[in-house]
Amino acid sequence: MTTITIDDALMNEVIAVSHQQNPQDAVIKVLGEYLKQHKHQPGLFDQLRLADNHLEDDLALLFERDKDTGRNIEL
Repeated sequence: MTTITIDDALMNEVIAVSHQQNPQDAVIKVLGEYLKQHKHQPGLFDQLRLADNHLEDDLALLFERDKDTGRNIEL
């Protein structure tokens, strides 16, 4: 547990911004929202991108021709 001392003026601003009545809840809400905004989340392009370590193999497989496509083997 950590104790933080906040002066009354700052605490009143935190309470006003968070729309909470309880000072502890106000601080928790403001810090939680701050962390959500500054947490780095990859964008959609980065999520859909192939991983770098598999990029060459997987990309090559997409364009590799299957030599047996269209051939019929009769037994």
